[in-house]
Amino acid sequence: MRKFTSTQGELGENPLLGVIIIENIKLDPNCRDEITKTLRGLKEIYREKPLLKKIETVLHKLIPEGISWDEGRQGMDIWVIFVLGTLRLSCNWDFDKLKNCFDNHRKIREIAGVDCFCDFDSVIGRQTLHDNISLFTPEIAKEINKLVVDFGHNFLFPKEKELETRCDSFVFETNVHFPTDFNLLKDSVRKILSIGSDLAKSLNMSGWRETKSQLDKFQSLYNSLSKMRHSNSQKEEQKEKRRQKIEDAVRDYLKVAQTYLLKAKALYKCLNEENPELELHIDYTELFINQISRRVLNGETIAADEKIYSIFEPHTEWICKGKAGVRQELGVKVCIVEDQFGFILNHRIMNKEQDKDIAVEMTRDVQKLFPMLKSISFDKGFYSKKDKDGNNNQSKIEMLNVTAHLPVKGRRNKDAETRENSAEFIVARKQHPAVESAINALESHGFDRCPDKGSSNFERYAAMAISASNIHHIGAIIMARELEAERKRKRSA
Repeated sequence: MRKFTSTQGELGENPLLGVIIIENIKLDPNCRDEITKTLRGLKEIYREKPLLKKIETVLHKLIPEGISWDEGRQGMDIWVIFVLGTLRLSCNWDFDKLKNCFDNHRKIREIAGVDCFCDFDSVIGRQTLHDNISLFTPEIAKEINKLVVDFGHNFLFPKEKELETRCDSFVFETNVHFPTDFNLLKDSVRKILSIGSDLAKSLNMSGWRETKSQLDKFQSLYNSLSKMRHSNSQKEEQKEKRRQKIEDAVRDYLKVAQTYLLKAKALYKCLNEENPELELHIDYTELFINQISRRVLNGETIAADEKIYSIFEPHTEWICKGKAGVRQELGVKVCIVEDQFGFILNHRIMNKEQDKDIAVEMTRDVQKLFPMLKSISFDKGFYSKKDKDGNNNQSKIEMLNVTAHLPVKGRRNKDAETRENSAEFIVARKQHPAVESAINALESHGFDRCPDKGSSNFERYAAMAISASNIHHIGAIIMARELEAERKRKRSA
C-alpha cells in the first residue's frame, strides 16, 4: 500500500508524465451511465481539498497497525482503493468486472490518477484489488458517508438547514441457495468430509482416502430423495405406500449421514488441538439429522427460532413482507433514513429485529449524526402500542424534539385522527413513498444481494453501498446542474 495518490504527489500536485490532473478531467454531462455519475462525484470530492483531507485521514485507518509506508511490496494508493471500492458498489460489479474496467476504462484510470498509457507497473491483479478493498470496515465506510453527506448538504443545498426525513426497511439478500433441511444436511456432510479429508491427509491418518466417492454416493441419495413426492391418489393404501417409501429413503439418508458424523467425531478426538471449523459443521450435521428425524419421522413441527437457513451465512433470515409475487426473501432486513435531498443519512442492520423495535433508536442515531433533524416519517410497521409507562414510539420520538409522522396501526382514537388529518402530516405522508425510490436505487447500486461471505463482510458491504450511493447521487446532481446551465447558455446565446 502506498501513500495517498502518490502518482499525483501530495493531494494531486506535480503529476507524473501520462497522468492527467484529476481536477481537469472532462466528463460528459449528457451521459446517463452510472460510471460517469460516480466518477463525477469522486472528482468533486477530489476538488474540495478540505473534504479530501478529512477523507484521507479516515482512509489512513485502512492501514494495519505497525505497518509503515515503506514496508512490504508495492501496493495500491489509498485514493485508488477508495475510487475502486466506490465503483464496485455503485455499479454493482464483482472483482473480475472491476479489474477489467480499471485496466481498460480510460476515465476510471484518469480519476484514479494512474498512467493512461497502459503502464504495466500500474496494472493491478484481481487478488490485490480484493485484498485492499476488503480492508474497509463498516466504521470507516460510515465515517466517509457522514463526510460525503455533510459536503452534499453544504455544497449543493447551502440554504436548506433543517432535515425532513423518511424511514423504511427492506430485505438485503444473502447469497444463499433455497434452504431445505435435506440440502442443508448435505452441505454439512460435504463440509465435514472435506475438512476431515484434509486433516487426515496432513496427519497421515487412514480411512479418509475415498472421500470423493462417499460424497458422490451421498449426493446420489439426496437426488433420489429430492425427486420423491407424496401420492395424490384418492386411495389411502396408495398414499400410505408412498409415504412409507419416502420414510425409508429418509432413514437411509440419515443413516449414511450418521455414519459420516461418527467418523468425523472420531477424527476430532484424535486432533492435538481444537479445530473450530470441523466442530461447527459437526454441530450443524447433528442439528439437521435431529430436525429431519423429528419433522419427517415423528411428525413434529420445527419452531422458527430453531431453524438455520444457511450453514455458510448463518445470519440469514426467512422474511415474508407480504409483497405481491414474493413469497419469501432470504437475507437480513436493513433500515435506512433518507432526507429531502435524496441522501441516505444512516442505516441499520436489523438482526432478528422488527420495524417497531428500532424506530426510536434509529431516530436517536440520526439526530446524533445530524443535529438539524426536524422530522421523520414512517409507515405503519413502525407503530407500537403504549408500554407500561404509557409511551409508544410516537411519543418517545417527540421527546427527542423531532416531529414523528407515524400513522396508527388499526383503529384511530380522536387524538390520532386529529393528528393524521393535519396539513403537515398529510404532506409528510405524501412525500414518504419517495423512500421506496431510494430503496430501488440502492438495490440497483449493490444493495440487492451481498456476494461477500460472513456477517462482518455483510455489514461492510452494506455500509460501503450507502456511501457509494451518496457519492453517485452527488455526481448526478452536479451533472444535471451543469447540463441545465449549458442549456441556459445556449438559449441566451
